[in-house]
Amino acid sequence: MSQEKETPATIKGRLDVLRKGLISEENSVQYYQTLIEKSPADNEEQIGARRMYEDLKNEELKHVERFRTLVDHWEKQLRSLASES
Repeated sequence: MSQEKETPATIKGRLDVLRKGLISEENSVQYYQTLIEKSPADNEEQIGARRMYEDLKNEELKHVERFRTLVDHWEKQLRSLASES
């Protein structure tokens, strides 16, 4: 990727993608939570499945945090550019 200068428009484009990605990741967290809640824990195989859903949910939570960090970063960059002009 090139190291061209960011503009308010390029940052808004980044933020648009990040916000959509954040929604997707949050939906994934909810999806795995729903699977956990709907999966019985009445045998070892189901317990294993529930544990895997929990692991996947926790991974998605990490993604949510990363997206939030990136959104925060680019919002600050946008405010910084706005204050320069």
